[in-house]
Amino acid sequence: MGICTSRSRPISLEGQAIVNSSCRSSFRRARGRSENTLRDLGAYLPLYKAAVDGKWRDAKIYLDQDPLALTAKISIASETALHIAVGTGKRGHEFVEKLVKEMSPEDLALTDQHGETAFSIAAVVGNIHAAKILYNKNPDLPNISGKYGFPIHKAAQFSQEKMVNYLLDVTGADIQPNPFTGDMGGRLLIDVIAADFFDKEKDGKEQEALMLVKELCKEISELDDSKVFSLLQQALHDAAKLGIPEIIEEIVEIFPPAIWFTDKDNYNVFQLAILNRQEAVFNLIFQLTDFKVLITRFIDSEDNNMLHLVGKLPPSDRLSLVSGPALLLQREIQWYKEVEKHISPAQRVAKNKAGKTPKMVFTEEHQELMKDGAKWIKKTASSSAVFATLIATVAFAGGMHVPGGTDTSGLPYLLHEQAFTIFTIADAVSLVFSIFSIITFLSIIVARYSEDDFHHILPRKLKRGIGVLFCSIIVMLIAFCVALYLVFTPTKTKNQFLAVLYVLMIVILVMSVIILYQIVKPMNGSNMFVNNKDRILH
Repeated sequence: MGICTSRSRPISLEGQAIVNSSCRSSFRRARGRSENTLRDLGAYLPLYKAAVDGKWRDAKIYLDQDPLALTAKISIASETALHIAVGTGKRGHEFVEKLVKEMSPEDLALTDQHGETAFSIAAVVGNIHAAKILYNKNPDLPNISGKYGFPIHKAAQFSQEKMVNYLLDVTGADIQPNPFTGDMGGRLLIDVIAADFFDKEKDGKEQEALMLVKELCKEISELDDSKVFSLLQQALHDAAKLGIPEIIEEIVEIFPPAIWFTDKDNYNVFQLAILNRQEAVFNLIFQLTDFKVLITRFIDSEDNNMLHLVGKLPPSDRLSLVSGPALLLQREIQWYKEVEKHISPAQRVAKNKAGKTPKMVFTEEHQELMKDGAKWIKKTASSSAVFATLIATVAFAGGMHVPGGTDTSGLPYLLHEQAFTIFTIADAVSLVFSIFSIITFLSIIVARYSEDDFHHILPRKLKRGIGVLFCSIIVMLIAFCVALYLVFTPTKTKNQFLAVLYVLMIVILVMSVIILYQIVKPMNGSNMFVNNKDRILH
């Protein structure tokens, strides 16, 4: 991850005056030129193309003929050549280096029609190389706020993680407005949450992004109550919707009343987690004290309790977490069963304003999903049964027509070969496994398909059938390889062929296990709801 929470040197009042003076002079200079430079954008087309292509020689020839073009606004968006070059990324590194040498520090502060400097453009596209070049010539650039905030806000808004890391070191902490406090700090907090700047794997150290969030929360908590409520409320609810429990823990630790924050629909953190199917956030319920009784009793404006909410279908992006509508329905039932554990018996049968109980809401909302799930699992079972039948046919034929043939009495010529014994066992096992999988798939096809069946019974049967079918295929391949060894291998090269055969069987086994795991894993219905922390939330 690599986000550092250290900040640059504080700017004195005199330094701040210089920054403001520099910015004002830069803006006056830009406005003074705009009337001349915008009169004919077509004349700047060669310079524009050179900036896009990173061709400094072409740009230099043009600038020698028209020195004023160095700071002219050459695009419809009132961008300078520097804005354009910075936005091209690696392609324009050399171009930016040489162009900056030709410009004064004040020239680097020129803005486009949105009030954004070239440094801000570098923040947006994540061009750290260009940002360092610009900063070295004008250290005040990170502290110039555009129409949409400081460069650090832009970097966070566009999920430029490394750029945010760099800007935390060079952005002033004592400028006004301060990007780290008040409304600006709240915006930065929300932008960082939305950008998901969090390590997926812990390395034993506190996540640096989390340290930034903690620092911003502390700054916000020192404001008056109305601002604290507004800023932390949005941050808390965004974290719940995006599934970032670490943010919620930090906010509640610094400002405990935040656990009671609700949005305009009267949804608290756990209700938002349910609606957006964010199990990592919902698992925070295990870290609550007896206050859990109160939090789980929240109802929305339509008198829906937590169990009513889990009965509603999740957002479309959460519907694609598992493959197949049957497995998705299994996941939905798991959610319903888990939420049901945390509410009172009275809430389980409570009716909302529409006169519906949670079970009624769940059944109505998931009716189409249940139909699709039944079709999907029947189709999967039918296709698998056909395939299992083919395997059984091949295995049966292999048992009737043994490799090497038989003598007049019907005994195989290779009966006393050790490899023949392996072939016989493998072929028999393949036949038995394929027949077992056929029976399993048939039991799925004729099942009743109730909601409870989708929770455990049907997924387990499907997993069992596919697993046994894979085993049948693997054993059949082993039997095939042994048959090749018995029939086509000359006596002199049998040992070499046997070694190759062993390697081949190991490769087949490993690849099959990997593929089987990828297929069966979504069917496991593993427990998503666990308490992995000892930390008390509230």
